[in-house]
Amino acid sequence: MKKAIVILLFIVSTAYYPTGTTQAGNQLPEWEVKAEEGDGGVEIELTASNNTPDKMILEFPSSQFFDYIVMDHSGKEVYRYSDNKAFLPAVQRITLKSGEQKIWQSKWDHSSSYGQRIPPGEYMVEAFLQVKQVNGKPVEKRIGQTMKLTIEEQNPSFKNVKMVSSGNSYCVRGQAKVSAGSFYYTVEDGHNILKEETMVKVNKESPNWSKFEFCFDLGRDEIAKNRPVLLNLYERDLEDGTVHHNYTVEVK
Repeated sequence: MKKAIVILLFIVSTAYYPTGTTQAGNQLPEWEVKAEEGDGGVEIELTASNNTPDKMILEFPSSQFFDYIVMDHSGKEVYRYSDNKAFLPAVQRITLKSGEQKIWQSKWDHSSSYGQRIPPGEYMVEAFLQVKQVNGKPVEKRIGQTMKLTIEEQNPSFKNVKMVSSGNSYCVRGQAKVSAGSFYYTVEDGHNILKEETMVKVNKESPNWSKFEFCFDLGRDEIAKNRPVLLNLYERDLEDGTVHHNYTVEVK
């Protein structure tokens, strides 16, 4: 599925404690970070889980429960979540029962701390749980997770494309910036065209972004093969009809 786009490799950073130190009965929350492309940026989900049989009381020194930074391939920081944000400087506590989770959601719009969109390339994201005590005992080192992130070049004609399915019907929503006020789509599985080329009109022409929505039907037997089914969005040149700015979404 081609999306402007995020490829993740998770590397869990576990807390280390000196010999003889007991950390809340060796009980710490599990920390998980997920990210996927959404409307206007990368949607980040951060989860602290209590997978122990006992209750956990997490204590934070302020209302900042998490932080994350984005670094380029040289290790230079290009974005920090907490920059230019104000947090309440008072102790906060979260109680997690056995098996319970606390989930936070954030969004990063690919901008640097200076407000400019970062260029395509390889990046590293470090996300931390800002907890300082668990069940009254200090956490000696931040609980964190690092992930490798690849940002691809933004498609000039399509963005924020999402697909929703219901039975045999598939509806596609997004934004398009197209010179002719229209674009085309096909559906294929790499060998067969399942939906012939169809035109979709939008309300505005380039250089304006315009929202679009269209739906199509597809039999379940057509996507039950061992080949991926792909929806292709593209423009056609007004003079010679050539295809350009192709954007591909996997049909699931």
